[in-house]
Amino acid sequence: MVTYRVAGLVDLDKIKEFVDFWLSGRGNRVNAPGAVDDCFVSVGQHKAYLRRYLVVVALEDDRIVGWAVKTLKGVLLHLLVAGDQRGQGVGGELLRIMGPVSVRSKIDQSTGDPTGWYMRKGYTVCGTECVGKNRNIKVLRRAE
Repeated sequence: MVTYRVAGLVDLDKIKEFVDFWLSGRGNRVNAPGAVDDCFVSVGQHKAYLRRYLVVVALEDDRIVGWAVKTLKGVLLHLLVAGDQRGQGVGGELLRIMGPVSVRSKIDQSTGDPTGWYMRKGYTVCGTECVGKNRNIKVLRRAE
């Protein structure tokens, strides 16, 4: 059974290990389904998220299987689900718990563009231009 809770600095090491495994290539080295080599989140970034923003983890037993970060202005920056948990409702529940007003969604992920998933969850794309320094982020807003 998956449980959800707000994360704190005490979770820093487990969050870093989870995110590094699924996003920065470690999972690829052991052929984990759903693992990618898309980005790296530094320890400093994780600490800043935990100190400044709402961070929620999804846990199965004591293992993190999902992670989400939302700013104080209601912008979802990250939503990540372990490859072996995808398609089982973990991401949808994290999105529901976070309740973001808007989502910054990286469209050039190794696993594909998640825009359609967010749209099925009730979000609409804002404008036609991508944002971010690499112009690879779509902004979506919750449909009213």
